[in-house]
Amino acid sequence: MPTTRAKTPSRDRAATSSPRNQHHARTAGTHCVWPRGVEERYDISAPTRWRWERQGLLPSRDVFVGGKPVGWRPETLDAAERGQVSAA
Repeated sequence: MPTTRAKTPSRDRAATSSPRNQHHARTAGTHCVWPRGVEERYDISAPTRWRWERQGLLPSRDVFVGGKPVGWRPETLDAAERGQVSAA
């Protein structure tokens, strides 16, 4: 008797068709704004975000994973927008 395999639902191609969705980069998480999230928040590109970080226009990253700075707390970015936190 032949065995039948259950078909798994295929992913919606429309949701993964753009190059931005193919990387599956994190944009937000629990109390962390990832670099991609900062780019979306300010409508800037990755090189611009990098430049802003180097020029001190963004506050220093204050979320660490494995000892490396990986993102910002939302309240840090909010305070920087209000001018209450000095940039790096």
